[in-house]
Amino acid sequence: MGRRALTATTLTVLVALLVVAALYGWRALSSPEDTTTAAHGHQHGKKCAHGLKKGDVVRSSEVRVSVFNAGSRSGLAGQTQDRLAARGFLRGDVGNAPAGFGTVLKVRVLARKVDDPAARLVARQFGLRTVIQATKQDLGPGVDVIVGNDYTGLVKAPQQLKATSNGSGC
Repeated sequence: MGRRALTATTLTVLVALLVVAALYGWRALSSPEDTTTAAHGHQHGKKCAHGLKKGDVVRSSEVRVSVFNAGSRSGLAGQTQDRLAARGFLRGDVGNAPAGFGTVLKVRVLARKVDDPAARLVARQFGLRTVIQATKQDLGPGVDVIVGNDYTGLVKAPQQLKATSNGSGC
């Protein structure tokens, strides 16, 4: 095989690899969203699409958590989400809490229902007395958590629990 033929073959193989990589990348970018994606475009755990039934087990690895800072301590929401992620929770949004939730001194967990299993699991991470507030307002993907200036950290808590009622699972 001559030098020209070897160069042409090498160039052809490299162009073919480039085309295959480009097609693979394009498909990954333009593929339809997963069926477990919520209406607002955020992907949640597997049980989110079907919800949780009483008796199901909800695990931290199936719950997405968005954390919002209602205090003046810079970076508090991000630090809190990092700690929750270290316990297996999926990351949602991070930011400042909007007005309208009143004063939050320590922690408040927001959910559609106060007995939502996913919200209960998240609330347990902050202590047994953590308030779960029922709200129709969705601040971010998954369970919303608002932290205030008196928030001191997570407590020892389970990474899963059995649902005592039906719930979103998100």
